[in-house]
Amino acid sequence: MAGLMRVCLAWLALALSSAAFAAEPEAAQCPSTDFAEFISAVTTNVDTRPAFVASPVMELSVVSTGSKPRVVQRQVPMLSPRSLVELSADYIAKSGLSLQVQLPNYVFVRDRKGEVLKVFTFKFGDCWKLVRVEDWSLEKVLSAQQGELRAAPGARALKRGALYDALTNESGYPADVQLYVSSLDSYLDGAAQGNDQAAYAAASVSLSGQAPRLDNSKILELYIQGSRTLAQASHALSGFYCDEGEYGDPRPCADPAKSLAALKRSASQGAPYALNDLGSAFQRGTLGIQDSQRALACYLAAANKGQEGSRTNAEQLIAQGITVDTAKPCLAQEPAEEPQALACPSKNLEAFLADFLESTAIQKAFTRVPMKKQITVDAEPEPKQVSTLLDRSELVFPLIPEAKTRETQGLTLEVVDKRDTSATVKLQKPDTGYQVIYRFSFDGCWGLDEVQDFSI
Repeated sequence: MAGLMRVCLAWLALALSSAAFAAEPEAAQCPSTDFAEFISAVTTNVDTRPAFVASPVMELSVVSTGSKPRVVQRQVPMLSPRSLVELSADYIAKSGLSLQVQLPNYVFVRDRKGEVLKVFTFKFGDCWKLVRVEDWSLEKVLSAQQGELRAAPGARALKRGALYDALTNESGYPADVQLYVSSLDSYLDGAAQGNDQAAYAAASVSLSGQAPRLDNSKILELYIQGSRTLAQASHALSGFYCDEGEYGDPRPCADPAKSLAALKRSASQGAPYALNDLGSAFQRGTLGIQDSQRALACYLAAANKGQEGSRTNAEQLIAQGITVDTAKPCLAQEPAEEPQALACPSKNLEAFLADFLESTAIQKAFTRVPMKKQITVDAEPEPKQVSTLLDRSELVFPLIPEAKTRETQGLTLEVVDKRDTSATVKLQKPDTGYQVIYRFSFDGCWGLDEVQDFSI
């Protein structure tokens, strides 16, 4: 009886082991040894994806520790399904993400605003296997640092871009390159929301060679936006008008009049280095005007603000016999550029605007100077409006972007008030803090009198 029992138990064990063996899934076939083809297959087949994950896997993420984010790494025996969701073609399509394959073995997943950045690294053995996942996304870090406080438009995107920039020091290839891309995307997001600092940062990082190079027209647009409130952006705009971002062999300034106007704007916004550069421009005549007495006035003004080297420059001119002329201050107005004489496009507001919006020449001819401009500046306890009068040399045309540019940037334009002798036009970007008001008056023809920029 005991022998029969042992035989039965042996047959039972054999049957169970056979059933278990039959229940094991077959090993997933390697889709391809070609990395790009492999990723294409894996992203479209959810069931096979876990088979191509190594064990253990290195995970990297960014966490908040006080005011400074910290990069942490750890080895995990098994990835959570959430870690792999961005490798699903369906999820990418529904979430508005993009997936980029970089040979020989990297995959980057990101969005257009810089909110998402993940780097997947694979290694080839008998097939490709995921060995490293880096999550550089910063939204949780920003939320932990800012809480539920409502920041100024674009401020969160600006901070995100700055954090990405700082994190490049704690990353290696290829993440460092991708962090610069996400930094630029974040700054562009902030600029689109009306943040001048983000606009200046986007143009600067694009020209640095570390992030993708934007078109010159876009860089110019960003610098112009930044110059509304930032002296350093006006200074950079002055340089861009001259060299157009090409820092090679010295060459004549491409647009000296606009460069001079932007440099004067930077100086009037409080930048002592701009005063020194104005002195150099007037001394050498590099921006179309050679005037040693104005150069001296600029050097002395810069020296009074503590700009290093400016007093030495002034002393050199004085040693050459140049004297101070109070009739020639540094920031004296230049002879106004005379607008081309044009006939009134139309006395009908709608017809007038149709031509005004699409022609820089018409905008120059029918903008009345000095033009009043109001900008919103960040201040405590709340933002405030600051007014200034701009002469023609300080205006950057077009004052209102043309239809193609408005469409590209998601801007809308509408007449919000129309009377017999006055009209108000509003330019805005829906769901952002970007809003600019243009006020026109009628005096034989329509003309632009005032710009109120409520963007922060």
